[in-house]
Amino acid sequence: MKRYFVRSVKYLVALVVLYVGLTAVMHYSQHSAITLTERWQLMFAQEPMRSWGMVIVSLLLAATYPFFGYTKRSFEGNLVADREQLNTAARLYGLELVSEGDGELLYRAKGLRRLTMLFEDDIVVRQSGSQIEIEGLRRVAVRFAFDVERYITNKRRAA
Repeated sequence: MKRYFVRSVKYLVALVVLYVGLTAVMHYSQHSAITLTERWQLMFAQEPMRSWGMVIVSLLLAATYPFFGYTKRSFEGNLVADREQLNTAARLYGLELVSEGDGELLYRAKGLRRLTMLFEDDIVVRQSGSQIEIEGLRRVAVRFAFDVERYITNKRRAA
């Protein structure tokens, strides 16, 4: 639950930074006739329903994104036998192996990509029976699982 709350706060801060950044770009590119201070005053003074609606929607989005933004994918495979395919897919996707334990591998993004993912870039790969299970940020985990499954299938066809 603590991790969910931290993720929600990170996404809320990211949304606020995005909004403030966009209004600053509009202001400094001379596309806005009012100052940033006047924009904030007008936003909450003249049309409070729309302004507070935007705040509420931003809060709801930040609160629900950790629930919908993370997933688990599983497919037929063996963590030991298919290790080369896992590492190849990770390397091509910009992930590096950080740690490995009993039946579990942890991959993370490299460099600036970690920041763009708000340091929520952990991809956990574990053996679950005869299945390989990949868990992490939805957009990374789904693509990574698809690539690994394709590599494993191609390896089996070639053998």
